[in-house]
Amino acid sequence: MQDGDNKAFSRRDFLKLAVTGSLTLATWGAGCTTGVRAARSGTPTPFVEDGKTLLVSVQGQNPERMLRAGIEALGGLKPLVGDGKPVLIKPNLVFPQRYPVTTDPEMIFLMHRLLSESGVGKVEVFDAPGTYLIASERETVDFYDLIRKGREHGMTVTCGDAGRRRQYVKTQKEGWRAYDEILVHKKVYHAPVIINMPCLKRHHTSYLTCALKNHFGAIYGPQRWDAHIRGEGFEKMSGSAKKRATAAFRDETHFMTALAEFADAVRPELSVVDARVILAKGGPTRNKGELKTGINRFILSWDMVALDTYCSGIMEEHDETYTTEMIAPYLRVAERLGLGTRDLNQVKIIEMTI
Repeated sequence: MQDGDNKAFSRRDFLKLAVTGSLTLATWGAGCTTGVRAARSGTPTPFVEDGKTLLVSVQGQNPERMLRAGIEALGGLKPLVGDGKPVLIKPNLVFPQRYPVTTDPEMIFLMHRLLSESGVGKVEVFDAPGTYLIASERETVDFYDLIRKGREHGMTVTCGDAGRRRQYVKTQKEGWRAYDEILVHKKVYHAPVIINMPCLKRHHTSYLTCALKNHFGAIYGPQRWDAHIRGEGFEKMSGSAKKRATAAFRDETHFMTALAEFADAVRPELSVVDARVILAKGGPTRNKGELKTGINRFILSWDMVALDTYCSGIMEEHDETYTTEMIAPYLRVAERLGLGTRDLNQVKIIEMTI
């Protein structure tokens, strides 16, 4: 732990320290010689009409027609990318399991094609999942295969190392409460434009993964793992871990606050939620959830709070074990941070069927 800038720090290392109580909250800053930077602010959204942020929900059977129609309803990508700003696509690549556990690669390629048509020269796909993404015989997503196919489509696909401190920028912003500083991957911090491409699924700790939760993959591993451990809580730990755990790791409020603040540290310019199929009743992996097909929607907006609120309603329709009240704590924090509104009357919703 002394060489914090150069040593890869695994999730297993972190968990060992956490349950023995020998990890301090300053650990991820150890060995850091660089200064703290202002948080990424993002750019003002062009997706506004009549003074209200746009939220577009497209239902249909043809993904390309749906996504094209949704982007057109927003006003197109040109106002976002201008004269060809480079774009970073942030998918959900957390486990080597196919959509809707992870973002559908075909939708990533489709977004790249639409960006290219809008004049964007460089598109990079980035995530730092902190788990192995090499497919086994039982799984179907191989990250290296995605890299190869990405090259064929003319874009770069990069996997960050969640445990390597040197890849992350220490950022700070007034109003953050879970952590004084949040470490964001350099590629995310420096990206001129970020397009967030989450799936819609249940999660064992946040209850829902959507636009806001998808940013854990941009945050330094030990920091996001700390938040998860606290959120999972003392009662969810195994018997042996319970005996060694300290009181610090028993705080769901901390997790919900961190979730919103991690999203605030990234602030994507656009989020595109793929809800053609959702994972209900459990998650974030297939063995813990139930696939619900036939939803067939893309939901697009800058406003991540409105997106999560709207998509939470979709989950409620298809999962009787879920209510929006479950995610109210992090929605309130995200709203306070200026990431959007929970009041869907304050956004202009365009719903269409293609």
